[in-house]
Amino acid sequence: MNDVVTIEENLLKLGKLYADGDEKQKYAIATLLEEILSCKSISDIHLQIDKIDEATNLPNREALMKDIVVLQDEAMLIMLHINQLEPIKQLYGFEIAREVIIDKSKKLQDMITEENVTLYSLNLQKFAILVKNRTLFEKYLSILNYYIFNNMDNNLFCTTNGEEIISDFTAGISYGNEHLHHMANVALQEAISLKERYRVYENDPEYIFSRKAVLNKHQVYKEALHNGCIVPYFQPIIDATDGSVTKYEALARLKLFDGTIITPYDFLDAAIEDNTFEFFTRQMMQKVFLIYEKCSAEISINLTYKNLKSQSMLDYIKNRLDKYGGDRITFEIVETEEIDDYEVVEKFIEMIKEYGSKISIDDFGSGYSNFTNLIKLHIDFLKIDGTLVSKVLVDEKAKFMVKGLIEFSKKIKIKTVAEFVSSYEIAECVRELGVDYFQGYYYGEPKEALFYGLE
Repeated sequence: MNDVVTIEENLLKLGKLYADGDEKQKYAIATLLEEILSCKSISDIHLQIDKIDEATNLPNREALMKDIVVLQDEAMLIMLHINQLEPIKQLYGFEIAREVIIDKSKKLQDMITEENVTLYSLNLQKFAILVKNRTLFEKYLSILNYYIFNNMDNNLFCTTNGEEIISDFTAGISYGNEHLHHMANVALQEAISLKERYRVYENDPEYIFSRKAVLNKHQVYKEALHNGCIVPYFQPIIDATDGSVTKYEALARLKLFDGTIITPYDFLDAAIEDNTFEFFTRQMMQKVFLIYEKCSAEISINLTYKNLKSQSMLDYIKNRLDKYGGDRITFEIVETEEIDDYEVVEKFIEMIKEYGSKISIDDFGSGYSNFTNLIKLHIDFLKIDGTLVSKVLVDEKAKFMVKGLIEFSKKIKIKTVAEFVSSYEIAECVRELGVDYFQGYYYGEPKEALFYGLE
């Protein structure tokens, strides 16, 4: 009886708020009341009214509605429905189901690191993620695709008795600054009824199409990765003095079953954001080393700072060098602002130098460049950013910068490579500036190993 009285008091409070509120507040409260009336039990109703959900310690539906009401800019709302929860309750009991919910909430909280993103517990079976920064929309689509839909570890819960329980999510997605909750809920119900992983509320077909394209692109990458469809293409690097090929850079491609070739532009962001990025790098590297074993050519392999920070990745590289050798291998590291600890890079260089491998800094000049650390790293090659090289004929500032990088490199005895050399005129210009090597479509497009006689 006390439960009923408490509910009645809270409903009366909501009614008064509705009567005194503006249009947005009335809409939020009406939606909240609709959800309350759909509850099947008193315990569920309490979860709708309480400010903080007792099971997850997260802000609840009421908090979400208040946050939506005050939105000024466009936001994204992802509503998540826990599947299999009712069977879990029936088979294992309410306490185990509650543990599954808490486990889900913790895993979701671990995925959210930005201040403009909030996780809510809407009831015992729903969560919501509100993304208030438009620049983060694509990132959270990636998180939805990889960490929530495709990460088996996030779908498993192990009881104290060692039993493994599987439960996953269905999602509804909406965009805008009004009626977000209603739109996401409609999309979620459609996804559940159609047995789809997610649905996007289609209030703007062009905008929604672009968002679906992102998820589809990620799915293509994921399937290609697990089917072993990451393949190395090779592009020649040319000696500027005599025009001979000195080495080949290995570049990743996706080769689909129908023969379609997909370039990194369409999948590299997905690979970097995904927790399978190391798996992607390993698959690519192993295929490159198999070709390296069969030929006598020098080959360059790309690595990111993220790779160098992973001990398991470093162990794998050492294992490959132990097996195949490394005296004809150059490792290319992209010089970016992400490098916050040059000791990590320095230790990696020390390791690979023991195998006779060389090191190259890629895309140098594209952003922040720490010249002091560059000197300390004892690198062999510096690849001048292609966006600078491509402008040397039309932009005096770009030409001046390229010239300065070449002269600086010569003084510290580092060889330079000009990227994006797409014409004879550009080649002659950077040759006159003193560059040591060329790379670009004028001298050869990226092709499979067989095209260049590497296997």
